[in-house]
Amino acid sequence: MSTQAYYKERLGFDPADTVAEHQREQRSQHGYEESLSKFKGQNANGFPEEGPGCNGEIGEHRAGNTQAFWGCWAMFIEAHDERDAIQKKTFTKWVNKHLKKASRHVGDLFEDLRDGHNLISLLEVLSGEHLPRERGRMRFHMLQNVQMALDFLRYKKIKLVNIRAEDIVDGNPKLTLGLIWTIILHFQVSNSAFCKT
Repeated sequence: MSTQAYYKERLGFDPADTVAEHQREQRSQHGYEESLSKFKGQNANGFPEEGPGCNGEIGEHRAGNTQAFWGCWAMFIEAHDERDAIQKKTFTKWVNKHLKKASRHVGDLFEDLRDGHNLISLLEVLSGEHLPRERGRMRFHMLQNVQMALDFLRYKKIKLVNIRAEDIVDGNPKLTLGLIWTIILHFQVSNSAFCKT
């Protein structure tokens, strides 16, 4: 079985479709930014065509090195952000696939998990158990709901590394993605492997 088919079977959809969709969006966005940068007199990386302090050979050399450094740094950040965007789309699809059973939907993964209601509903669908929840809309209620979800995961012996309720309520992208990946590993991948043995 190919890796792509393996993940398609485990996640319920093909992650390659998400990657292709993201790349199409990036190409259209890049074309817009390139046109905009030409209009503003900048190069494709967003740097001025002729920067200040470029007088003489030494100035030009330093400016070239600085531009090369920031160009490399910008490419690194762009690649990193692209990977996070692909993960976010893939995880959002997976979450929505299960939340459909609870008549819920997530638009923005980082925003829509903050109050804890969608997170609790996801865990209820995946585990088949009922979890209590706070009904209020204040930060205190949001923290209580997320903490309830995290405590349930710890009760199920799922190891959470450096993920606190505050991180999810504040919409921390890295830790929210980490939490969803941990849930996928336990409830989707482990259960599928267990069922096949």
